[in-house]
Amino acid sequence: ARSLCRNCPAPLSLRIGGARMKRWYLMRHGQTDYNRRRCFYGSHDVSVNGQGQKDAKQLALLMQEHPVDAIYTSSLKRTQETAQLAFPDRQVKAIADFDERGFGQWEGLTADEIEAAFPEVWQAWLEAPFEVTPPEAEVFSAFQTRVWAATDRLLDTTDESIALVAHLGVLRLIYQHLVDREAVFWNIDVPQGRVLLLEERDQTWQATLL
Repeated sequence: ARSLCRNCPAPLSLRIGGARMKRWYLMRHGQTDYNRRRCFYGSHDVSVNGQGQKDAKQLALLMQEHPVDAIYTSSLKRTQETAQLAFPDRQVKAIADFDERGFGQWEGLTADEIEAAFPEVWQAWLEAPFEVTPPEAEVFSAFQTRVWAATDRLLDTTDESIALVAHLGVLRLIYQHLVDREAVFWNIDVPQGRVLLLEERDQTWQATLL
């Protein structure tokens, strides 16, 4: 396991009232054909492919020794298919606010295709990806707000140990919210078939890649 920990203070909600230790097992959905083709996508509801099924079964092996109280996914089938293979015979709860950011007219296109069709917006987005919004895409600040709000709602549940199968952008935001607000968004990686364990200990969150 590789530690990604920074000794950053926990959110205020965890520092008040002596909250019990929590363990969050964060997982990215298995590979899809869009991943393999390196396409931009978010709201397109595509299934995992054969490699994605193998990724999910690898998650099942990694989680054999880690019981969880509840399993959550986004509302998109690639996360639900992954969870069903990773946690067979378990009930899964979908939370739409953990859906990936929608990329509007860029969905299903590669970087080269986007650059050819939207050259000016593409260049502007490369220079300021959190401020520039692709055509018909979700504004990044709205994406961040809904993911962080959903994260706070999960913190308020009685579940001490959960698994969440979601999307890379969503998992990056959760990491920033709980572990390190200063972490560079693009540098936070959760490979498919791996588990990012977040643990709340002594009023701080620590992260380990399993």
